Amino acid sequence: MKITKYIGILVISLLIQSCEGWLDINENPNAVSEISPEYLFGYAITSWSGNRTGGDSHLPIAFMNQTYATGGDFGWGYAEDRYDISPYSKGNTWKMYYATSGSNLKKAIEIAESEGNGNVAAQCKIAFASMFYECTMIWGDVPYSEAWTSESYPHFDAQKDILDDLISLLDEAILEIDNSDPVKIITEDVFFGGNLDKWVKFANSMKLKIAMVMVDADPTKESLIGNLVSSELIDENDNVEFPYYNEADHKNPKFRLLEKYNGGVNDWFFANSIILDGMMKPLDDPRISIFYKPGKEAVEGDDYYKGVATATEADYSYSLINETSLIKADASDLILSSQEIKFLVAEAYLRGLGVTQDKTTADMYFKQGLNDALTYYGVEQTDIDDFISKDEFDLTTVTDPLVVLRIQQYVDLQDRSLEAWVQARRSGVKGSEIPNLSTPKGAPVPSGEIARRWDYPNNELSGNKNGPKELPKLWDAMWFDK
Repeated sequence: MKITKYIGILVISLLIQSCEGWLDINENPNAVSEISPEYLFGYAITSWSGNRTGGDSHLPIAFMNQTYATGGDFGWGYAEDRYDISPYSKGNTWKMYYATSGSNLKKAIEIAESEGNGNVAAQCKIAFASMFYECTMIWGDVPYSEAWTSESYPHFDAQKDILDDLISLLDEAILEIDNSDPVKIITEDVFFGGNLDKWVKFANSMKLKIAMVMVDADPTKESLIGNLVSSELIDENDNVEFPYYNEADHKNPKFRLLEKYNGGVNDWFFANSIILDGMMKPLDDPRISIFYKPGKEAVEGDDYYKGVATATEADYSYSLINETSLIKADASDLILSSQEIKFLVAEAYLRGLGVTQDKTTADMYFKQGLNDALTYYGVEQTDIDDFISKDEFDLTTVTDPLVVLRIQQYVDLQDRSLEAWVQARRSGVKGSEIPNLSTPKGAPVPSGEIARRWDYPNNELSGNKNGPKELPKLWDAMWFDK
């Protein structure tokens, strides 16, 4: 069932189709003479989510970072798990961050501030910061301070400077929010419907997420982390999600790919043995049957659920990603979750980042995060309680509590491929990262190396004379990756 090479282009067409119709948008809103910031916001976040959940960034990163397995020529093909990322994927993703979502959010902010609509500007700033954080996590140094200006050849800003500025932007947004002002984005705010208190939690949570990514390279972020862990952060009622529905033009892009080319059935995306066999089966994780489905020829027993190693040929005995849960038509795009944030707070207390090191408090937040993670995916509460009560999850007594936490952070992010890739890179120094990924067979990198960034799109390099003079290699660590 080998997928031919042209599928990448088809995925792109699906992604484009999935964005069209959602908000009855068929043209760039900048083409009209009078522009509503709310309209620009809706257009931008729709494009953003379409990229996050489709064939341009989600799938290539999932294969490359080894959260999914391609199954070789039996499934998706060997390209992405060997770091061969399509130029269409790189180009379309870059275009989304700059020309589509980034440009429209920047324009919305400009208009909102010129009209004195602080709440609208704040909502757009928080969305922009969350979106552009992803851009630098993919490429590292990128155009930022001179992007979206009259500068034809914007220079590439350092990753640290970008992340610092995104934190400042989030601070600006929090200060602009005014609950007494009725003017705000409501209809196109599919995240919170104009609930400004939840937007403040979103901003604080993104600040924490960014600071936790930065802290190993910039220890001065510890004080910020210490302040944020006691601030208003998102909980299970505040997850940031872009919704999809089982309706024409409103379906999850991953599902639309399967629907159009394989009758809605997943025969292409396999469970990776790193997560399934290495992290979930040893703990009898109740999410196994939710995340995965057994292969057509799987035999009951220990290998009924069986993962595929990266860059390895599969067969009908191997497990696949479960399209009835993770790839279903109405599966939301989970942008930021309560469990992700609670795990980060647990990590702060476990490591003593800006707070007094406290395993008991860390254990409390860790278990809350586990509860939220399993609840989100529909595990029954009795099974959740049994799972969390395992001795292996007592951070106050286990030998290496940070390893236990890191594993659960990665398992929770296995269907959020970019977040999992960031988590893997920041989880420790080379050789002690979790998971400690090995070089895929046939990947164009030195032995012992893995992909730590995407190459820049060729058209950006050829069209911008202020681009990097020396291009980073695919396996070169980014600034934050210490």
